[in-house]
Amino acid sequence: MPVPTQALFDAFSNAPAQFASILQELTETQIQYVPATGEWSIHMIIVHLADSEAVGYWRLRKTIAEPGSTLDVYDEAAWAERLSYQTQNRESALAIFAALRASNAALLRSLPDEMWALSSTHPERGALSLYDLFQIYLEHGQIHLQQIEQIKRLLYLQQ
Repeated sequence: MPVPTQALFDAFSNAPAQFASILQELTETQIQYVPATGEWSIHMIIVHLADSEAVGYWRLRKTIAEPGSTLDVYDEAAWAERLSYQTQNRESALAIFAALRASNAALLRSLPDEMWALSSTHPERGALSLYDLFQIYLEHGQIHLQQIEQIKRLLYLQQ
């Protein structure tokens, strides 16, 4: 049964600070830049991170408290459109992401090793252990950091 290492916990916990640091080096125009039709700006990515972490907060706790339960799915694109990601407050979203991630990290760090084997069922992904869910949310942040780096490269090429 895999258990997160200290390095994985640190990467998980440090994600909000990484996003905050990136935002400080960009102008508002750069943050709002949409690389192509149907893609997200950096601003929209930050808002998405708050919603995603809220879903993760619930999924992690559901798995710990109610092992064997079924997890909900959500349509990220519909959330972005219908919740007007482009006009939501980015600072609030980053604060929500940071607070939820800190809470998740504190809870997960406190668990005994045997709890990492607890699982729930995701309708699209099948059985997911608590460790699997942790990995999904760790990788989710890393994927969006890479996405932002790609947008920054596009901005650099346009200069």
